[in-house]
Amino acid sequence: MTSETARRLRAGRRTWLAIGVVLLLAVLIAPLAGLSPVLPVFLALLGAVSVRPVPGLSYVALVLTVPLGLWFVGLERLVGDAFGGREYALSISASLVVGVLFVLTVARGHWHRWHVAAAAVAVVVLGVWSLIGIAHHGVAQTLVGVRLMVVPLLLLVVLAALPGDRLAALVTVMSWLLVANAVASLAELAVGPARLVQWGFEEGRAVRYIGETFRVPGLTEFNGELGILAGAYLLGYLALWLTPGARPTRWSWHAGGVAALLCLALSTSRSGALLVAAGVVAAVVVNRSGGVAARRRARLFGLAVVACLVGAFVAVGATGARSLFDRFEVWSALLSDDLPPWGRGVGSVGAATSSRIASGQQIFVDNYFVSLALQFGPVLTVAVVAALGWALWRLWRLGAEDQKAVPLTAILVGLACASLMIEAWEYPGAMMCLGLFVAYARRPAPARPARVLPPAPRIAAPVLPPPPSIPAPAAPAPVGPTPDEQPGR
Repeated sequence: MTSETARRLRAGRRTWLAIGVVLLLAVLIAPLAGLSPVLPVFLALLGAVSVRPVPGLSYVALVLTVPLGLWFVGLERLVGDAFGGREYALSISASLVVGVLFVLTVARGHWHRWHVAAAAVAVVVLGVWSLIGIAHHGVAQTLVGVRLMVVPLLLLVVLAALPGDRLAALVTVMSWLLVANAVASLAELAVGPARLVQWGFEEGRAVRYIGETFRVPGLTEFNGELGILAGAYLLGYLALWLTPGARPTRWSWHAGGVAALLCLALSTSRSGALLVAAGVVAAVVVNRSGGVAARRRARLFGLAVVACLVGAFVAVGATGARSLFDRFEVWSALLSDDLPPWGRGVGSVGAATSSRIASGQQIFVDNYFVSLALQFGPVLTVAVVAALGWALWRLWRLGAEDQKAVPLTAILVGLACASLMIEAWEYPGAMMCLGLFVAYARRPAPARPARVLPPAPRIAAPVLPPPPSIPAPAAPAPVGPTPDEQPGR
């Protein structure tokens, strides 16, 4: 170890020791100031994960995908009490982490002019329609709507800037969160809804029925959130199988795929099933860059996935369509009710109307395109649909040359179809999952090098001493008389 390295290690130890002392003093002083001793600890941990992408996004994924689990173990209440009884503090903290990571990503990145232009247009549109929302239903409800609309976009930017190895680590984290949801779903099914209500699960939200079928929530707040999350993971996982160079190889990802299928079936979420089925069909159709055999395998793969989804929903008894026709009536009534051309502003419908600080009645649309029309007006909604169609056309053309267009097409089509049945964009956990797979398909992690065994040691052949030299035999004596002894001489 060099002297410079030793000096840095000593400086690092002194820094961490100073941080620990300050944190200990803050914990001791907080009760004297009327604050919870948990507050400085939580703020310190939040600050530590906010500046590092993988820990920060792992924390965000944990908060967004297992909120019911955090409530059940008491962590949500513990953090909420530290902030004066505000139980939504965990959710707000996840949004703050996303915001900090976004700022760091923008500061470190190199952006093209069209990136800046698109961001400027988005800021202007969001600002104008936020003012309309403030005039219509107040500041608090509008801010909730802005957060629900902006957080998925910020997550997509942060994820798109990460390298492949970090994205692979985040996919692994998401896989284990899906496995945890699947285990919780099986446990809830075994315990039964009556016992869950006794434990404090909210009836009508965490405990819901479709006919006589119990719709398990897993570790999310209700079954619809579990279904759209499971559908997002399952679609991304299946889309990677159709993308050479990005196919899943880690067994934890396979476990997450099985868990996602189980969660999707037990949640009885038709929106999540539509997300997967539409996305897989789109991936099969757009996959035209491989050979004939590869396209045939892709078609069989898509048919098998759709058949498995249909069989799973038939098995759990979730085959009714009455709620779909009820939604048609709701959409027609909302769109025909004196809607101004510019809409009613951000946060006027959807999840923002069900928040604790909402100023009006709850308005659930279960169609994100209708939700956009109510918030931004019909004209802007038509522009969004046109932009979506243009993007799909470009991806269709790209799919003939580059198979990396397959997962993006699958996710975009699946999200568009699911948005016809639910406000899919307002589920940040599912949107983070989709964005994670989109980013990973663009820049997959390098394949792990195969394990190379060391060469076997060579055993040198023994060196034998040279054989002893054998003297050559003497020439034989001549037979007969010599020339001098011949007669006649």
